[in-house]
Amino acid sequence: MKNTLAINRLPLLLTISAILSACTNSTIVKPIETLQGSWSIKAIQDKAVLHKSAVSLSFNPENKLSGSASCNNIASKYKSKDSSLTIGAIASTRKMCLPALMEQESHLLRALGKVKRFQLHNGQLSMYDQRGTLQVQAQRLEPK
Repeated sequence: MKNTLAINRLPLLLTISAILSACTNSTIVKPIETLQGSWSIKAIQDKAVLHKSAVSLSFNPENKLSGSASCNNIASKYKSKDSSLTIGAIASTRKMCLPALMEQESHLLRALGKVKRFQLHNGQLSMYDQRGTLQVQAQRLEPK
């Protein structure tokens, strides 16, 4: 009788053991990084953006790009597949700002026009031209 009771409990004990083993697994799965979301531009062609200038991009799921190019707001469409990235013609508002901001904005718009591929790593976005020259570096903005 004791042997039958022990045999009947064996599947239950194995199930509990498997569950406890799974709960103590220390493997952490990182979420897959994606281009979609908001990014703060940190450098344009290896030149840091001006202190306290608002330079950002936002890639949405409908392949629309928007952002602030330093002074003016911008909008465009984009296509991405794997690590390739094509940014369409960029529309912009036409405000005038300080000359330094206008110059930075002009550099950004030219750099974005050259982008052909991107790389994501630990919340950092790097965009490159056809030759592999770094055009824009950005950091992911955390959702508010």
